[in-house]
Amino acid sequence: MRKTKKTVALLCAVLLLVFALAACSGSGTGTAASADGSQSAAAPAESESTGEESAAPAESAADAGTIIEGAKVDLDRISVEAVENTEGKEIKIASLCIPYGPFWLEVVSGIESAKALLAQEGYNAQVDIITFEDMNAQAMSDAIETCIVQQYDVITLFGASDTLIPAIDKATAAGIHVYTYNTDTTEPSTRVAFVGQDLYAAGQKSADLMAELLDEKGKVGIITGLFSLSSHELRRTGMEDELAEKYPDITVIPAVECNDNDDVAYTVAKDLITANPDMNGILVTASGQIGVAQAIRDLGLQGELKMVCFDYQDAIVDGLRDNTIQATIAQGPFDQGANPIIYGYNYCITGTPEVEGNAFTALDVITPENVDEYLDKIGYVYGNG
Repeated sequence: MRKTKKTVALLCAVLLLVFALAACSGSGTGTAASADGSQSAAAPAESESTGEESAAPAESAADAGTIIEGAKVDLDRISVEAVENTEGKEIKIASLCIPYGPFWLEVVSGIESAKALLAQEGYNAQVDIITFEDMNAQAMSDAIETCIVQQYDVITLFGASDTLIPAIDKATAAGIHVYTYNTDTTEPSTRVAFVGQDLYAAGQKSADLMAELLDEKGKVGIITGLFSLSSHELRRTGMEDELAEKYPDITVIPAVECNDNDDVAYTVAKDLITANPDMNGILVTASGQIGVAQAIRDLGLQGELKMVCFDYQDAIVDGLRDNTIQATIAQGPFDQGANPIIYGYNYCITGTPEVEGNAFTALDVITPENVDEYLDKIGYVYGNG
């Protein structure tokens, strides 16, 4: 998929005009796009950390640096081995992501780490990060279309909506290896593999943890992020199905939505607790955990009202340590960012997919009893901003 520099320059100029008119813009390095109006998707962007152009891959991890503020490059955490590019084939990889909030910074840390690795001598791969401010499936579809025009070899993306399926299928038909991560489309697409948590099983596991905390009897509320997002729905239905099938003495209050936002979750949790004074457990499917934990603190219900959630940013660790949160389930966000990039790169080199279908990440349970041990194992906890 090589082009002359003159042809690439002409294509970039045309796409720059198109994206400027469409108000879709980029940030990062190389042909990176974003929805924040900061840079054209087709023009070589500047690193936010260095301000220097880097349209070509850096020669070392140090030169690659980090693009998204707060992301951490750590090559030692990459769990998939990249094969050597002995023929010197040029590989172009686009990774679409939504780098808002502490969870996504950990995903981006995986993306940035894979980018830094593949920028080293012996791989000859360019990884461009395409960012979005929100889960705008149409903007993501447009970005995939642009990646097809620019002849990328691999695309990794957050499978936020079935609206993405036509663009995914079109990319595959064009010879691009597509991987979804964190969330997959509900209907099948021609993507090679999904890299992320077994979300339904994760919901079941959180329900089992709550049942154990309540001695299998009580009243439980569920606060979900977005009813419209398949990953949240898989967790929610996993929770509800598990509680209904295995724990007849646990009553489940109809789930409420917090828009994946801590401020909204704080208010929703307070209202839910006030309306159900006999409730003794809250399950949180996605973001909003920090707001829910703060509502429990402010109402003086630490330890009395049990809480089980997901992920391990520092405020959640604080909640484990002060007995506001009794358990949280990790889902391998670093691997979700890094692994599909390495899988796609390896596919380009070997001609054979390393994984197909689902490549599920860990379902690690973190409790007040093992939190310090867990953090020692992974090396650090990601922050809240």
